[in-house]
Amino acid sequence: MSVSLDLTKMNLFLNEEELDVRRKQAAAICRELLERDDKDQVLGWRTLETSAVQLDVMRQKAEEIRKDADVFVIVGVGGSNQAARAMIEALQDREGPEIVYLGNTLSPYYISHTLKRMEGKRVYIDVIAKNFETLEPGSHFRILRQWMKERYTKEEMAKRIIVTGTLGSRLEEIAKENGYLFLQFPIPVGGRYSAFTPVGLFPIMVAGLNADAFLDGVKSAMDDCRMNPVTNPATGYASARNLLYGKGYDIEMLVSFEPQYAYMAKWWVQLFGESEGKEKKGIYPAAAIYSEDLHSIGQYMQDGRRNLIETFVSVKNPKAEAVIEPDPEFGDRFDYLDGMDFDRINKAAEGATWEAHANGGVPCIRLGVEEISERTFGELYYYFMMACAVSGTLMGVNPFNQEGVEEYKRSMFAALGK
Repeated sequence: MSVSLDLTKMNLFLNEEELDVRRKQAAAICRELLERDDKDQVLGWRTLETSAVQLDVMRQKAEEIRKDADVFVIVGVGGSNQAARAMIEALQDREGPEIVYLGNTLSPYYISHTLKRMEGKRVYIDVIAKNFETLEPGSHFRILRQWMKERYTKEEMAKRIIVTGTLGSRLEEIAKENGYLFLQFPIPVGGRYSAFTPVGLFPIMVAGLNADAFLDGVKSAMDDCRMNPVTNPATGYASARNLLYGKGYDIEMLVSFEPQYAYMAKWWVQLFGESEGKEKKGIYPAAAIYSEDLHSIGQYMQDGRRNLIETFVSVKNPKAEAVIEPDPEFGDRFDYLDGMDFDRINKAAEGATWEAHANGGVPCIRLGVEEISERTFGELYYYFMMACAVSGTLMGVNPFNQEGVEEYKRSMFAALGK
């Protein structure tokens, strides 16, 4: 396994006996989630058989796009693009088309400037929408079609447009009517749990990332949760944060000293916010990237209200080096750094933050990964999804619905005359 869980700072806030009891409760929920009949059609993410469909179709089309496209546009919002975007933005040592994101905003400035960036380039698009009723991707698909009609024939557009939605949806009908490739958004998978489906897999294939390594990581974490329900990182993490929640810690900050995880943190915020924030319950999820954000919220983390949990995602091997060479003639008074690699400096800053915040009264949890790679993304995603499902169940909420999100949509559609 490439992901580890460090709860050594929990002895300042939780006793070992209560953590052991809660771990057993979490393990029972984990087993039940893995074994129960999915009559509510929400557990498709728990196995690759129900989530990672159409692999050969996706590989073939991705290869075509990588050869023929300058720009690949991912049209989706929230769970329909965040998992893929987190990986693509983190793993930039790749070869492939430029990746552009639409369907995730209603800002005319962003939309118009994105279209300008595409001028003169060979473009393919992937429209991702589970039920094709969400305003952002629907409206962006229309404006993109208008843009493409001015540049491509109908036959060429059919080649360049891929749609990802559920079987029987209007999006599938559109694909049949226009000759677009249709990829399945499996019915028993919610958007924020869709990383292992064509929603997440196809974009990372087009981007040139290693989907097989990603799926190997997913399977490794799946097997760990199934074979080790008490000791796997997901149930340990869910247990600790749930016990802390019961003691009044109701804000969790996910932090990392690697900026590559900035978009992964946004994915995590949606996963936990949309899953747990119900019935006036839930831990409020927030995120920060250190060391930059230590200079903005570090004071609060150290001395502010003691209702905060801090979860570190730490990376052992950065797969890069940057050494500070001596410069005695300049006299900048940083000679104590001579010969140091920034990895050592970064880890010193992380260790100091871990110690200072824990000693200052912040419960600190750490998830460690060997390196940032497709495989460790697969493991992290699965562990976080299982932890979220377990944690929400422990809180007494349904971690798979999102009625609060639907309420704002109803109000918005009414305002727009739908």
